Amino acid sequence: MKEKPCIRIGHLKIVDHLLLGLAGSGLETGKFYLDHCSLDPIVMHSWEHVREALISKHIDAAFMTAPLAMDLFASGLDIRLLMFTHRSGSTLVKKAGASIKTIADFKGKTVLVPSELSIQNMLLHRLLSTASLKLGAHDDSTADVFYEVTQPFLMSDMLAEDTDNDIAGFVVAEPYAGRAVFDGVAQKVCASKNLWNNHPCCSFVIHASVLENYTRAITELIHLFLHIAEDLEHPDKGDVLLDAQKFLCQKEQIIEDVLLNQSIRFDPALLVPDVSALNSIADYMKNSMNFLSDKVDMEKFVDDTIILNATKLNSTITNTTPGN
Repeated sequence: MKEKPCIRIGHLKIVDHLLLGLAGSGLETGKFYLDHCSLDPIVMHSWEHVREALISKHIDAAFMTAPLAMDLFASGLDIRLLMFTHRSGSTLVKKAGASIKTIADFKGKTVLVPSELSIQNMLLHRLLSTASLKLGAHDDSTADVFYEVTQPFLMSDMLAEDTDNDIAGFVVAEPYAGRAVFDGVAQKVCASKNLWNNHPCCSFVIHASVLENYTRAITELIHLFLHIAEDLEHPDKGDVLLDAQKFLCQKEQIIEDVLLNQSIRFDPALLVPDVSALNSIADYMKNSMNFLSDKVDMEKFVDDTIILNATKLNSTITNTTPGN
């Protein structure tokens, strides 16, 4: 008989990872209980930290932005994507008082992004292209707008301390954009749902060996995540807002606005991995952004067996075409 494993899952303190955050806190307080495993959510500060921890096997699994997970898989890391952890919920903001009235006004400026291999960077690239602007790194002489990879929790401070007005704004998962707006540092430009309705972003990925050895434990975890997802679809009920506030360590007004008004979705039906959406992301990042060098074998990478059994749904999800 296999011993009860402790599943170590890396994550960031963002709204996109509330399923894991509320699972961890609920297990600590006795609100939830796991029969077949224990859970150790490990907070990290950047996608690079999550990436390194997954490669080194310091963690067994991660709540991770899907493009980064696809890149790791394509490079040979034997991981599986089991579910999406949310849909939509990111925000593009501009510096408060900046003379940016149209997308064209971003020309010559820098926009902070959490990772090159992030949905936020992809959506920014697509948005700028509508104004015939090319997004690129600072060393790209052909770029019209520059991106700078920045840890999410530092973005607001960097914007506030930018005395040269080189930084136009940032695009990031909540609550960091909401906090910057609340503090008067930034002004909202648009929600990510306006660029791609119900877009996927972060996903639950796991080392294939862990999934194989502890399938029953991972099944139990996914059932718990889906239970919490049901509660998060109605955050105005019960203690959900309070629990989210404690996990995210942000002011009550910020969390209420983010969960009630920013269109982040936790509907279990939308958490079933959508391979067509993942292929759209992979194709765009490979062909338009030159970030993904190898084609991702989605049949091997995505394992939706557990979540499909849990939700009793088929894998057809609506509203997943970019631009809808």
